[in-house]
Amino acid sequence: MWSDRHYYLNIYKDKNLSSFVQTKKLLGFLDTIPELTKTDDFNFKSSSLDISLLFAEHADSWSSDNVNQEKTNLLAIVCTKGNQADFEKSKTLLIKIASFLNWQLVDERTDDEIDDFVL
Repeated sequence: MWSDRHYYLNIYKDKNLSSFVQTKKLLGFLDTIPELTKTDDFNFKSSSLDISLLFAEHADSWSSDNVNQEKTNLLAIVCTKGNQADFEKSKTLLIKIASFLNWQLVDERTDDEIDDFVL
């Protein structure tokens, strides 16, 4: 999806969602990141990001109800557009999360209309 106000990003192993991480392990890691605040069992936020931990069947078709206490295979992220310096800070944070998982950070659709662009 493209928007002039938000980036829609994902963190996953691959678009087929063929791999998962233990939700508890991921929650433990995210809890150590001071920039993030846990808003409920499966969501974190910062000043410019919202992150949802999901267990989805498809990367392009999911619901906020697609959660699982045991397994997470997709982190769906909404990030505010506007200030490029803020986005770069957010991107650095998200790359840290992706690296922890050994997964990839993907922009669903860039401003140049490129789908599934790996950042």
